[in-house]
Amino acid sequence: MGVKEIKSLAEFKQIINGPKPVVIDFSATWCGPCRIISPIFEKYTELSEFSASIGFYKVDVDDQPEISQEVGIRAMPTFMVFKNGEKADTLIGADPKKLHSLVSSLV
Repeated sequence: MGVKEIKSLAEFKQIINGPKPVVIDFSATWCGPCRIISPIFEKYTELSEFSASIGFYKVDVDDQPEISQEVGIRAMPTFMVFKNGEKADTLIGADPKKLHSLVSSLV
């Protein structure tokens, strides 16, 4: 399964307007903290209590500047939760405990 990469602004809009809440990891390949938290974020897709009801996605801010501008990314990593097309929550930084709280709040 794993975290799916969003490849366009149109795909992003389709995903956030989907039937279930989504968590999106906005990061960059050169970002050290992003590389540290990424495997932790990836593990959530392997846990059925989360993967059944939450979508997990990532956006490379360098590859998708349109999406980054659309949601106002200022620092990486930034995790954003979207429900019914609306931004519901944001976590800035590579904090595993806060990330767990963010994901757990959606089930």
